[in-house]
Amino acid sequence: MNSIWNNNFEAFKKRFPQLAQMTGSEPVPPESIWNLEKAKNQSITASEGGVRLHSAYNPEREASGAVARDEVFQKSAVVFYGFGLGYHVIEFAKLAMERAAAGKTLPRLVLIEPDVKHFFAAMAVLDWTPVFTLENLIIAVGCPSESVLPLLEDGTKVNVGETGVSDSWFFDIPSFTAHSVPYFNEVRSLVKRNQRKNEINAATLKKFGKLWCRNSIKNMSQLENCAGISQLADIAASCPFLILGAGPSLETILPYIKEISERTITVCVETALHTLLRAGLQPDFILLTDPQFWAYRHIAGLEAPESILITEASAYPSVFRFNCRKILLCGSQFPVGQYFEQKLGLVPGDLGTGGSVASSAWNFAHFCGAKEIYTAGLDFAFPNKQTHIKGSSAEQTYHTLSSRLTAPDRFTAASLYSANAAPGKDYNGSVVLTDSRMKMFSWWFEARLAACPETKTYTLCPQGLAVPGIQKADVSELLKHPEIKAFKQKLLNQAENLPALVSNNPDKEKLQNILKNFPQSDFLTAYPFLKEYL
Repeated sequence: MNSIWNNNFEAFKKRFPQLAQMTGSEPVPPESIWNLEKAKNQSITASEGGVRLHSAYNPEREASGAVARDEVFQKSAVVFYGFGLGYHVIEFAKLAMERAAAGKTLPRLVLIEPDVKHFFAAMAVLDWTPVFTLENLIIAVGCPSESVLPLLEDGTKVNVGETGVSDSWFFDIPSFTAHSVPYFNEVRSLVKRNQRKNEINAATLKKFGKLWCRNSIKNMSQLENCAGISQLADIAASCPFLILGAGPSLETILPYIKEISERTITVCVETALHTLLRAGLQPDFILLTDPQFWAYRHIAGLEAPESILITEASAYPSVFRFNCRKILLCGSQFPVGQYFEQKLGLVPGDLGTGGSVASSAWNFAHFCGAKEIYTAGLDFAFPNKQTHIKGSSAEQTYHTLSSRLTAPDRFTAASLYSANAAPGKDYNGSVVLTDSRMKMFSWWFEARLAACPETKTYTLCPQGLAVPGIQKADVSELLKHPEIKAFKQKLLNQAENLPALVSNNPDKEKLQNILKNFPQSDFLTAYPFLKEYL
């Protein structure tokens, strides 16, 4: 077995030198983990904890029967939750090599194993060298569960339908995962959440495809007028940020909001703007990334001449008439906007995805280099069975739409119970009402915060759903921070003077040509289902 181990480790070290350095080079005796024995065909088989890992008759034939299916190789990724001695993985690698020789496209192979000892013990039993010859191979050994998802999902765009985890084949064999059940349960949970998210994105794309196309095409001329946020990267690393949502708990800090704003860079979502203006605060930045008309309604009729609005190309066109200090564009998360950015070679600045404008606001603060981010009004729940802070544009809409037969409470009740309402725990350990939508948003924050440990996030409103990674903070402690008025003014002046993405250069004519030929472009090759909208 020493020669098997040496050959395997040399191939592993050559392919993944940094990973080999991290894991060390000491072999692990397989007998210390498994009960090894001979199968009927004289191959080695094993059991662990009384559970058999592979066939007692012919492990190779068992593995080949599991992986030698066309539907497996039609996916973009093949994922193994554990692998025992590695028969299934090795058989997959051999079949993949045959297909590669025939010129066929191969899926990405992802091996997930939390215990390095299990991986090294397997390399002391079987010949793994065919696996290490695969070009598109990812080995996630000993990594945190939240680090697995980025290996399958592209966080730079909205994944829809059969993409990412929704286009992956999972080998989830109970005997391979029995040694680390909690870890694999967490990975499964994360994968299922994202599969559900992709299904929602696909349904949303189908429902709002026409709107996105129409808005994006109308707004392409804004590339000549608007600058991108890309030049603001890491510009405020020394300053704390405050993200303001329109949750009911926002009301608790409104009496201190002006004092807090003198010590932080304030970023609000569009639903909170109405309330903040009534409180006498024009936030430094306003985020609006939803393309629907109802998102525009939150800022319609308002003005914030001291604030900078950040939006994207698919926003409702009237958004670009909002009276503010400056309008900046972030990278589009939707097909049409991405198509134009790619064709023109533009880099507006990516704020990623997360399902809500609050996630974009957090990403913006992180994009600017923030090491401390405070939040208020990001409840992900319904404290006291309220959906929004009193006086917000959302609540005012309920009153506008109400009549003698449809009271405002009817709209509130619909919001409370339309998405599988369920109890949760707030930051004080008390029960608070939430639902599946809010949980989806909180899951994004949980995963994002875990992936960015250098940025500490706090909440000033403990009444909301507790999110792992967000800590309680006291307003009085934040008010002890020094004022940053001078720095804020310098930052806002710099943002106001950023050049437009497409200014007086050849790209302007190129933009016009792309717009002219867009309906007949290769865009439809990638998104044929949008043809009816163009």
